Amino acid sequence: MRGRPLLLSTWFFPRLPRLIRTRLAICASFFIQGLMFATWCARIPDVRVRLGLNEAQLGSLLLMLPIGQFLAIVPSGWLVARLGSRRMLVTAGFLYPSVLCFLGVAPNAWLLGAGLFLAGFAANLSNTAANTQGVQLEHYYRRSIIALFHGMWSLAGLVAVALSVGFAYVGAPVWLHFGCVAAGACALLSFSGGALMGFDRAAGAARAGAKGGAGGWKLTPVLLWLGVASLGCMACEGTIYDWSGIYLRDVVRVEPAQQSLGYLAYLCTMVTMRFVVDGVVNRLGVLRVLLVCGVCISGGLALAVGVAGFTPAVALGGVALGFALVGCGTSAVVPLCCGLAGKVRGVSPSIAIAEISTIGFFGFLATPPLIGFVAHAFNLRVAFAMMSGIGLLVLVATVALRRSREANR
Repeated sequence: MRGRPLLLSTWFFPRLPRLIRTRLAICASFFIQGLMFATWCARIPDVRVRLGLNEAQLGSLLLMLPIGQFLAIVPSGWLVARLGSRRMLVTAGFLYPSVLCFLGVAPNAWLLGAGLFLAGFAANLSNTAANTQGVQLEHYYRRSIIALFHGMWSLAGLVAVALSVGFAYVGAPVWLHFGCVAAGACALLSFSGGALMGFDRAAGAARAGAKGGAGGWKLTPVLLWLGVASLGCMACEGTIYDWSGIYLRDVVRVEPAQQSLGYLAYLCTMVTMRFVVDGVVNRLGVLRVLLVCGVCISGGLALAVGVAGFTPAVALGGVALGFALVGCGTSAVVPLCCGLAGKVRGVSPSIAIAEISTIGFFGFLATPPLIGFVAHAFNLRVAFAMMSGIGLLVLVATVALRRSREANR
């Protein structure tokens, strides 16, 4: 837990106990991540107009951010394991806002694409380091606390949307909006960064691995099943992000003003549950909660498919309820899988988290085009029914984990 003062950290709640200061600092890091990502997403239409991009050009450019995230998974795990999670989290915490500022002034599509790729790299490095910090802190608390950190990421998204509405209302240009948000994020990190843990088991395990011991890239059966659960969750999460509005418009036939209601229901339940799921886990256990999450994800999508044939009013309510159930399920799966992965013996926490992220993120990348192909060949209801089946992967993986002695230690 020992760490040297960093920048303005001596003024970051100096009278609070060290564990609480560290917990708040990790919350701040997750908040910064969510704030950067959602701020960019909220002003994409304005960036498109400024650069004169058509739909195809914009779609190709937007793919650069997830590509950057995906290609950063292995380097991020290695860097955090070798250099320590605090150093990498602070580095990424200043890099991400800097890249956001660049996205606001990028003069052409090529440089915007390069900036988005770098933003994806910074986002993944920050995510790996922050989750490693969270797993290490759980070791001291001896109970689940990691879902709270992911809740801060989601809460930051709501804050970013509110700020974006305000900046757009007063007619502020994108570069000014991004610059103000980035400055605020850097200020927050300057205060909180020094309260992060200065030492974690990840670096020590990596050094051991370099000598032939634990800490290398080793995909154990437990990590494989955690990755499968993450894949099922992230695939369904990507479905809601990219296709929920289109589903309501084309299948349920709602009015244009109602197209976002399903996504809103999903987001509200996901954010809310992330702030309460730790308490539920501490009462019921991780694997029981994962089972419930799998039921909610698969059942919610099945409900959305089943009610789509009713009248628009009934179908809208049923689909919104179904998406809300999906939000309940996806709120906990990835945080809890990261927490379990960080405790697997013989593998560095940061590398274990990177390994399951590699598997899970494949679902996030592959799902949007897969749904498009299936919907084109059949229809969108069939595609969503398929995703309900993919959501069952969370249940299958959890059952396998319950039979594993390593996961139940």
